[in-house]
Amino acid sequence: MRQYGPVHLSTFLTDPSARPNVVADACALVDDEVSRASGIPGMAVRSAYRVLMGIRPGILPTAVDGLLDPFADQLDPFYQQHVASGRPLTEILTEQRASMADALLSITDDRAERTSQATVRRAYRRVRGAARGYVEGAAPGIAVLIDAHTPASTDPSA
Repeated sequence: MRQYGPVHLSTFLTDPSARPNVVADACALVDDEVSRASGIPGMAVRSAYRVLMGIRPGILPTAVDGLLDPFADQLDPFYQQHVASGRPLTEILTEQRASMADALLSITDDRAERTSQATVRRAYRRVRGAARGYVEGAAPGIAVLIDAHTPASTDPSA
């Protein structure tokens, strides 16, 4: 079947056959980023992470799965730049890391405010100030994750 126009990132990331692997890879990325957090802010991030993991086993995959659709929507403009220009996604996300971080954090900010779990809300607020820097720092890892779950070359006219 001929596809007209650009293919939305969510087509690849949220496909039922790919979704479990995307979620698993995203959880591994989060684990890696948290473990690399350093200094006083890093201690706060690791502490908040442990609190969140202690609330309920399996909270990370559940949270990632719940955020995957809106994250794919927020990351799609960057992905479309990659597809249209042929430039490496890592380069695009790194150059536009502030915009990317703001886009993703707008989702988590909203979710944190709406949660009924006060412990989650407090833990999120404790690390929110440093979160932008951590999300910006994760730009290369996010690009690698997306590249791993999308075609190597997406031709919009194919």
